[in-house]
Amino acid sequence: DFVEDWSIAQTLGEGAYGEVKLLINKKSGDCVAMKSIDIAKCPEVAKEVKKEVAIHRLLKDPSIIEFYGTRSHAGIEYIFLEYAPHGELFDRIEPDVGMAISDAHKYMGQLLAGIEYLHERGIAHRDIKPENLLLDVHDNLKISDFGLATVFRAKGKERPLDKKCGTLPYVAPEVLSRPYAAQPADIWSCGIVLVAMLAGELPWDCAEDSCTDYKIWKIGAYTRCTPWCKVDTLSLALLRRVLAHLPSARYTIQQIRAHRWFNTNYTGGQLPQEVKKKLRIVADNNDENASSLSQVEPGSVTRHDESDGTYNGNLKLFLSQPVRLGDMLVSTQLLNTQSTSTQNCMQKLVRRMTRFFVNLSVKDALEELKSMLDKLTLSWKSSSFPIVTINTVDKRNNQLIFKCNVLETERGTLMDFRLSRGCGLEFKRQFVLIRSALHEVIVPNQS
Repeated sequence: DFVEDWSIAQTLGEGAYGEVKLLINKKSGDCVAMKSIDIAKCPEVAKEVKKEVAIHRLLKDPSIIEFYGTRSHAGIEYIFLEYAPHGELFDRIEPDVGMAISDAHKYMGQLLAGIEYLHERGIAHRDIKPENLLLDVHDNLKISDFGLATVFRAKGKERPLDKKCGTLPYVAPEVLSRPYAAQPADIWSCGIVLVAMLAGELPWDCAEDSCTDYKIWKIGAYTRCTPWCKVDTLSLALLRRVLAHLPSARYTIQQIRAHRWFNTNYTGGQLPQEVKKKLRIVADNNDENASSLSQVEPGSVTRHDESDGTYNGNLKLFLSQPVRLGDMLVSTQLLNTQSTSTQNCMQKLVRRMTRFFVNLSVKDALEELKSMLDKLTLSWKSSSFPIVTINTVDKRNNQLIFKCNVLETERGTLMDFRLSRGCGLEFKRQFVLIRSALHEVIVPNQS
């Protein structure tokens, strides 16, 4: 036991300087996420971790992942956080498709509520993206990962920010030129999240004139270009205001809330017919709960650096939660050793889209996967049975790493894919290609 009545069930993610583990209470089945950072081995991150903790512990709101506490032991800092069992927002976004506008409307409202809460307290998040937006058991959005957060207002006095940080496609143009005001920069990132939810893709690599996609948007010549041609007129009208190049012209949260898009009742809203058709193709042979699109693709435990498209002036821990929930796949051996309440908890953790059953043994499934990856010219390695790690680059030439865990379950051989590092949407694009290549061995309609 880590502490009385709590057991470390699994490692959910790991990186160069820390891990995320899942703690389960043996009596109640409650789940808690635990970050551990080895300060003794990497003293350079101690200041950054201390700042993250200092900010997060001040926050208590339904729209924010709850901070439970910290513990230091033998040079390791442990951070205990609320566990969000329905995973990350990006897992609900179908690549090149998006999601139903009713869902995007709901999540955008919840995101703005969380950002407003932060800004009222003088805190800027500075890394808003779908990988850092988690969903609780009721599918309500919660903001996580305060590793890049900072205080921009204290005692009524606001300061400009100067640190170039965040994830590049989500970063506002003024952040790249610096200095910048905190609130408009966060609102810009929310706008990019809305584009991803509505269109299933990001609009540009970076918000600079050197980027053709952004320049087209800036001069207003975008109407026939993707992703804008996939977005309805009212949504586009809002995005023009939220993604205004000049921070002074950009909508505030109050102005967004007053916009007709925000006040339209999208409850039960329908996807366009052509989008429905794409979704049927994508969801074929997949989870019977495909209407929710997907649940849990992990973010990675990684450093922010320019090599993976994320800016940060200093070494920075990026320990998003939840991560690598594929490690919590239903295993007969594991479930048989848990209490009933723990089984119920674990069963909530495993539902997602990026997995399927195959009509092969574990050994044959692994061989089939490796052969297929070779045909797709995807680099892979298999250092620990039965996991295959795929290492490639996305369309922005950023590193993309994901894993396939092949498991024997009571219901057959399960191939579960999970993101380790990189863009969630790009990971899902690769998953769709792999699933299509393996369609002959996939068991249809098996959830």
